Amino acid sequence: MSSVSVKNSIDNPAMGDESSVRSASPKLINGHPELSFKESFREWWGSKPLDKYETDVLSILPFYPEADSSRKAKTLNVELNDKDNNYIHEFYIENKNKLDSETPIKELVIIHGYGASLGFFYKNFDSLSKINGIKIHAIDLLGFGLSSRPNFPKNDCKTIEDVCKSEDFFVDSLEQWRKARNLDKFVLIGHSLGGYLSSCYTLKYGKDHVEKLVLISPVGVERSEYSLLEDQTLAETSKPMTTNSNKKIDDQQLEPGPEVANEYYESQSEAIGRHSISSDSDNSSIVDERAGQSSRAPRLRGFLMKAWEHHVSPFTFLRLLGPAGPQLISRWSFRRFGTLSDYDELLRMHIYSYKTFTAKGSGEYALTRILAPGALARLPLIDRLPGKLHGIPTLWLYGENDWMSKSSGKAIVNEINKKEGKKLAKF
Repeated sequence: MSSVSVKNSIDNPAMGDESSVRSASPKLINGHPELSFKESFREWWGSKPLDKYETDVLSILPFYPEADSSRKAKTLNVELNDKDNNYIHEFYIENKNKLDSETPIKELVIIHGYGASLGFFYKNFDSLSKINGIKIHAIDLLGFGLSSRPNFPKNDCKTIEDVCKSEDFFVDSLEQWRKARNLDKFVLIGHSLGGYLSSCYTLKYGKDHVEKLVLISPVGVERSEYSLLEDQTLAETSKPMTTNSNKKIDDQQLEPGPEVANEYYESQSEAIGRHSISSDSDNSSIVDERAGQSSRAPRLRGFLMKAWEHHVSPFTFLRLLGPAGPQLISRWSFRRFGTLSDYDELLRMHIYSYKTFTAKGSGEYALTRILAPGALARLPLIDRLPGKLHGIPTLWLYGENDWMSKSSGKAIVNEINKKEGKKLAKF
């Protein structure tokens, strides 16, 4: 087996001359905050590489690039043991404070969601890294962010084997990264699609390495009409609605799948407020917590449905917009990150997002192969995790208002604990 090396990619970067340092506030165009076309053109034309935009975001942290009294951080490109010379990009943070000999140093591995990258967690890095002795490994999945972006295999999605091949693009590269970094035991944290893929990794490789699995608003939990699994086990009390496995459940107990497309057209507060499940009310959900079943998939517009079926990435359209792209994304980013009080910080996140979305397409093409229209899993986690977690504890976290179905989260927690005969999963 060939050796695997780890190399520093950015150890002491400086702010580039194209960094978005402006002391102003977003312009209102048609009543909404967004860039002007002139600003949009300038950002589209800018030739600064993506790693510089990442540096602009990470340098907001008080311990990067220069260490503070207790923490140090660096970025790495971790070479994988494959014939294509791929690598995983990582932001590594270490708290230098010593622990008692009886307290183990925790290694945390953090995995982002679809289309995102490690810099989206920058607000979390400061608080997590204050834990004495902690070591944080935030990575860009293969094909995303600053990790290498090989051509994604043109897998089909008609069989279980097809979907597993697409999952393994990420899962196997994550295991190669773990070996290269000599990690033995670690806590694995995944958000959204990263939560789904973290679950897949745990099923395949986690038995000897994952101490705990933490899933933050994971996609792909609930069953739906798109499931390829025939051994779905619905609750015994379920009543009529036919699924593709000829099981039945009462449509009145169920909810539609997540309308995730709205995230790119509306502000976070507006869309989540209308489409999410509030944790303040036990009666707000119409999902049967015992079944974890979505009654129907969100119906995409005809054009979007065709694009999904032909595995067209949503970021393809963004790239085609050329100089109008940054302006379009600003309508999303200025609302998504609108709670940031520092306009310079908001602009850094905006341009980092745009440059991440429009880099060479790769891992993004997994979306339509792993998930069916409406972001419903072809291989739902609720039919895969219970009874197969090797005794690994799981924690399921959702926001007060959330895009993903919290009731499905409760359902899978119940299923896991039922199969294990103990409270292995917590919600």
